[in-house]
Amino acid sequence: MLKKGKPKTFIKSADSGNRIVHAFCPDCGTPIYSAVPGEPPGYSLRVGTLDRCAELVPSRQIWWRSALPWTSELNLPGAERLDRQ
Repeated sequence: MLKKGKPKTFIKSADSGNRIVHAFCPDCGTPIYSAVPGEPPGYSLRVGTLDRCAELVPSRQIWWRSALPWTSELNLPGAERLDRQ
């Protein structure tokens, strides 16, 4: 996984038609984050890529409509739930 340097990116269209930048490690292909181009900084991080992910508290759950049943048991007070991205 990328520990230094610059990730590679590609852009794709979301269901809404919005363009989304996806960043990944240029060596192994591990996804790192996604973001909407031109917006103020706001990233969807792939928590498996973080060394200290236990310190982050989720503020939003996306793709709730296709979530696995056990995810409803997660206690995420105040987290926004979105059916889609």
